[in-house]
Amino acid sequence: MSPHTIRWGIISTGGIATKFSQDILVDPSTREVTDVAHRITAIGSRSVASAQAFIDKLKAGKAPYDWAVNKGLLDDTKAYGSYEEVYNDPNVDAIYIGTPHTFHHANAKGALLGGKHVLCEKPFTLDLEELDELIAIAKDKKLFLMEAVWTRFHPIAYAVQDIIHSGKLGKVKRFSSEFSMDFDPDNRPYSHRMIDPALGGGSLLDMGPYPSVWAMLVLHQHPLNKDRKPPKLHFSHQTLYPRSNVDLNSRWLLEWEGVSQAMLMTDMNTHGPRESTVYISCEEGDLALEWGPFKPQRFWLIPHPPGAEKSIKETTEHHYPVSAGGGMAYEADEVARCVRDGKLESERMPWEESRIVQSWFDQVRRAGGGVLADAKGNAGK
Repeated sequence: MSPHTIRWGIISTGGIATKFSQDILVDPSTREVTDVAHRITAIGSRSVASAQAFIDKLKAGKAPYDWAVNKGLLDDTKAYGSYEEVYNDPNVDAIYIGTPHTFHHANAKGALLGGKHVLCEKPFTLDLEELDELIAIAKDKKLFLMEAVWTRFHPIAYAVQDIIHSGKLGKVKRFSSEFSMDFDPDNRPYSHRMIDPALGGGSLLDMGPYPSVWAMLVLHQHPLNKDRKPPKLHFSHQTLYPRSNVDLNSRWLLEWEGVSQAMLMTDMNTHGPRESTVYISCEEGDLALEWGPFKPQRFWLIPHPPGAEKSIKETTEHHYPVSAGGGMAYEADEVARCVRDGKLESERMPWEESRIVQSWFDQVRRAGGGVLADAKGNAGK
């Protein structure tokens, strides 16, 4: 049987859109995928020249990104000077949205109203009201919609869940997850996406999805959280960056009743620990995940301190590399399978879990006192 092929339209020609596009041009057999496939049929940018330059860059890709090119799968890709032309192209099945955060709602809404399935970069939207509007449109139009939290689909994400949820380490006693990276903000232009409030700048919205994904996978989906009850947000804090009053760092404490508390943190002014970007303390031993939380490929099982050891007696390393490419094709495969099967949402990345994360971003942002504290999205507009 031939694989189900999704014809992608790409919105934006920036860095994240480049990585996604390159990854879906890799031979799917390198990740042992034979049931779905991908091709790019349209690129939307602010000018035809920019869109064509993006296509030319993809065509010039080196191995493993040249597989689809060598098969002629970019030969008929159209370059458009507007996003609306991509929304209306009958040769596009699904649209990937890689624009800045504050444009996600408008772009996803336009794609859905154009009758296209949507994979939208994280954070899904500026606020929960925007997200709820997109979900309502997807339901009404019977279209697939998913937040592009690529980390959920990596081999290591399943492996970490298996170990924690199996009970091998006993009950989770404490959980911490963080994403810290020194963006050197003082030497960045005000227009940089991490600094400009108009682009949703600050560490929370840009970096927050990554500590959040591990908390959701490990704690929210834990067997002890039988009813998938959302966590309680106990407190939060933001340190503001004086130049633009966006958050320099954010931290917030969550609790899943009967499962565990979780301290989450983002910071755009310093680097995080190399070998414990996620640290899960359990009854029998601990699990530490390497930096960065977006694409870790190793974790360690670690015994308790001397004299307190339980069943985990020695540190062991566990390696789960992504396949050829950068690791973004896994989420594209999920979209293809869900569309093939007539699903409107992914069981692995369901709307409600996006809503939960979006809701605590809203709470942290509004309590932080920064320039975005009172920002409202464009739901209904």
